[in-house]
Amino acid sequence: MNYRERCYRNFVSKHWKYIHVLSKEEYDFHSKLYAKTFLKHMPKDKNAVIMDVACGAGHFMYFLKKEGYQNVVGIDISSEQLELAKQMDVRSVKEEDLFTYLPQHSGQYDMILGNDIIEHLNKDEVLQLLDAMFTALKPGGKILISTENAASLFGASRVFIDFTHEQGFTPISLNQVLRVCGFDEVSVYGIGPIHNLSSLIRVGLWKIIDRCLKFFLAIECGLGRGLKKRDIILEPRMFAIAKKPKVLNKGGAS
Repeated sequence: MNYRERCYRNFVSKHWKYIHVLSKEEYDFHSKLYAKTFLKHMPKDKNAVIMDVACGAGHFMYFLKKEGYQNVVGIDISSEQLELAKQMDVRSVKEEDLFTYLPQHSGQYDMILGNDIIEHLNKDEVLQLLDAMFTALKPGGKILISTENAASLFGASRVFIDFTHEQGFTPISLNQVLRVCGFDEVSVYGIGPIHNLSSLIRVGLWKIIDRCLKFFLAIECGLGRGLKKRDIILEPRMFAIAKKPKVLNKGGAS
């Protein structure tokens, strides 16, 4: 039995329950955060066909259900996490291997979600997953990827917070792999403190820290005098939105 089988088989009982409350209150709390961060990127059509790859315990699917989306399916290989999802009345989940499942559903989805999955894969598997997502999307369909930001101040500690994480991504490398796999209109954003009354102080302090860190980078690396194009994203978490072109280049994803 390899390390993945040992860890994922007991993912909740040996890991998740020690860092999560695993209650309805937790799911409702995450739904509020998702609404502020992700809702603007979700399809306007509540009947859009959406796939949540590696859906885990169904937090994002719970959010989509609350928002009225009717055709959302999630897959994961952790039976323990899927059981948690069902306890929260998230029923449209299946125990499936994503590398087997996605290629069998070519051109079926308006949107595919990949929250907290690519950091669990090696480099070949990352490209394999993104290629499979590309194939499973309808032309013009979108993907949403979220992961830890290795370029943040404590990036290494966040990337390796989980033993099953294989690697980390920066905003530049995340852009790179998405374009390599045929996606266009790629946008990568940082996810900082969510602005509400209770987090107002955190938001203000983060803005100060962010400016200080960017000032430090300008001193260390220089400004490039316009010769380099890059967005400096230093938030601990980041997400990317990308589209499958409506008209594919010859050969599609490469």
